Amino acid sequence: MNTCVLIVDDRPTNLRIYAQFVTLMGERYSAVTYADPVEALHWLRDNQADLMVVDYRMPQMNGAEFIRKVRMMPGTSEIPAIVITAHQDRECRLAALDAGATDFLQSPVSHVEFCSRALSLLTKSKKSVTLRQRASETERKHAKVGETTSTDGPSGKSMLEQIIDTIPIMINATDRSGNCLFTNAYQSALFDKDPDEMVGADFANFFEPALAANSRRRNELVLKSGLAIPHYEEKITSDGVDLIFHCNKSPLLNHKGEAIGVLTTAVDITARKFAEEHRTHLALHDMLTGLPNRVLLAENVKSTIDHCKKSNSEAALLLLDLDRFKIINDTRGHHSGDALLREVADRISRVIGSEDFAARIGGDEFAIILNKFDSVDSINSRCTKILNAINEPYAISGVGQVISASIGVSLIPGDGDEYEEVLRMADLAMYDAKANGRNCHRFFSEDMNEIAQADAALENELRDALNENQFSLEYQPIVDAQTLEYVGLEALIRWDHPVRGRLLPIQFIRVADDSGLMDLLGNWVIGEVCREIKAHADDGIDLPRVAINVSPRQFQNHNLCEELLACIEANGIEPSKITIEITEELLIDNNEEVRATLERIRSHGVGISIDDFGTGYSSLQYLRDLPANCLKIDRTFISRIEHSAADRAIIGTIAHLAHALGMRVVAEGVENDAQLDLLRISGCDEIQGFQIARPQRAENLRKLFDGRKVHQPSRSAEG
Repeated sequence: MNTCVLIVDDRPTNLRIYAQFVTLMGERYSAVTYADPVEALHWLRDNQADLMVVDYRMPQMNGAEFIRKVRMMPGTSEIPAIVITAHQDRECRLAALDAGATDFLQSPVSHVEFCSRALSLLTKSKKSVTLRQRASETERKHAKVGETTSTDGPSGKSMLEQIIDTIPIMINATDRSGNCLFTNAYQSALFDKDPDEMVGADFANFFEPALAANSRRRNELVLKSGLAIPHYEEKITSDGVDLIFHCNKSPLLNHKGEAIGVLTTAVDITARKFAEEHRTHLALHDMLTGLPNRVLLAENVKSTIDHCKKSNSEAALLLLDLDRFKIINDTRGHHSGDALLREVADRISRVIGSEDFAARIGGDEFAIILNKFDSVDSINSRCTKILNAINEPYAISGVGQVISASIGVSLIPGDGDEYEEVLRMADLAMYDAKANGRNCHRFFSEDMNEIAQADAALENELRDALNENQFSLEYQPIVDAQTLEYVGLEALIRWDHPVRGRLLPIQFIRVADDSGLMDLLGNWVIGEVCREIKAHADDGIDLPRVAINVSPRQFQNHNLCEELLACIEANGIEPSKITIEITEELLIDNNEEVRATLERIRSHGVGISIDDFGTGYSSLQYLRDLPANCLKIDRTFISRIEHSAADRAIIGTIAHLAHALGMRVVAEGVENDAQLDLLRISGCDEIQGFQIARPQRAENLRKLFDGRKVHQPSRSAEG
């Protein structure tokens, strides 16, 4: 008998692939394909499908709508339906389940998974059909509707008995010894027997041993108590197919009210049970990797804490974060990033122990519970094993890829006995691993907690400082390397702390960045610089261009360009008076988005400078493609220029490269005449550092620029 698989997908390529998968299932399987779901519905009116494979996202109607329309047709309620979904389509899956979907496959679909799932569903569906057919045949055999001598009804079975035989519910009655008194056609069909064969036999003998023992035990409880056992589930295997039944047992009473037997009813809920389990799985598992999610992690950590307390044992919580994963998404695309995450999840699952637990808790972050270990050295060894597994090269879409990870470890219950506490401590340890060069693991320590608490206190003080206007700016002059005339300023933020005095950025910028306050702080700096340029212009003083440091976090605010240009316009100053300084880190982590924002900023006349050049990992391609017009060499090269021929060569090469790309070159951190002379020879255009001038308070700028557009400084440090 031919088995027909209906395939509905608006993409012709998918139709061809899935149809080919059907041919791999065997000769007796055939495929009918439709790109238009409306046409597929018309076909179903006159034809029967044994299985439906439906893409969820189609232009005419989605997969859930299609299945809902199919289920409204007569005779289609039992046709299994597989829905093809994308990895993150959680809501789509729920909608499809509500419409009557049976199973799901994630695209792209492998032929192995397609064939396996399709054959499994067809087998279960066929089993249900076979049970109904057997029951129907048995009922017809025993009904014996024939000649009657009265009009009361057919001879043979009574009307009630025929109804009991016809309904798709298993019904049986046993006496106090467990012998079968009665079984309906549907019940006997499960065992492929005639009801008459079963009457008088020990009913439990028809089950496998474990199920038989459970049945006898429940019967004894009913007979002893005289009370029913309602609403329990039982898995029964028939012809190798597992079916789930919703069961009830009730006492059979004689006229004296004594229990003389047990009545058992069972409804097949296999399809409904699958839907419930799939809903639960969706709620507790990550759609992309199939690993448990944050909700299930919380449950497992809490139960692990309870177990450790009761058994006086230890466990460890590991937080694992991939290093520089965003670069892969930006350069290779999210499809490649998703493929890499799935492979990382598989490697983690393979390398941890059977008693351990792994979850994906968001983005490129995973969590692992190590439940059994001998010592801290054992944890070290297992962390190294995990990192080594992740470090192995990947083949993503045929292209090689290498990635590393950082792991933070907190001990249970040694580091904490609350879920949020051990998670926070593992998170602190993970960031410590990042700070120590990545591709390593670190244990939580009390020092980290003290730092975290100090950071939290500093964050609160920063918020107060923003509200109470405790910040100010200083400006460090930049001069032309040859003439030593002032050509620019760099704005440097200072915090006038009410207790600790004037604080430099190194003392608070990290916390501002980590806490998300950098956006507010950065906007304040932009506004203050624009106001200062305007205020001096109103007094007849023309300040040179001012460089403003912009952090990578500020670029997460997609309105940065609009806010910057609006501030320039509001103060009526020339855009060329402003230069924004960005770091190589920004180029690495946000390639496409950053380039688009920078191009918009540059097109309006604002200058762009790459700060701390030479300390990051950005490629020359980024440098070539970016609309930057200035490159600032990091001070670490400048500090070694007097004694290192290599550093002099590097500076000369950077200057040559920048000039070829149409950029000015600024050397920062110049502290003596020897460095200044060597930088002039190396081709640097502009100089900044204590040898030229220290940062100046805003009120001192008038002394530098009053009455002249440029100023000739001495070659000694100015106050």
